[in-house]
Amino acid sequence: MLTIHFASHLSRILGAETVDVEPERNVRHLLRALSRRFGAPFDERIKYCKVIVNGDNVAFLKGKSTALKDGDKITILPPMACG
Repeated sequence: MLTIHFASHLSRILGAETVDVEPERNVRHLLRALSRRFGAPFDERIKYCKVIVNGDNVAFLKGKSTALKDGDKITILPPMACG
């Protein structure tokens, strides 16, 4: 299983703080699976979010091609405003 944590206000929008999903081949496939599960609310926001796999931002790994394996912990982190 992969454990997905939706951080901050994203969890309220999607109605879940964490979900467990079957392992996907890579981040791209995971995001497609989450899109099917959560629909438009997810699709509208994911393009602005950072995806963190086991504490590492995928932007510094292989991006959406970053491989996933059973037991990985993924955080989807929306942008935050301070003020």
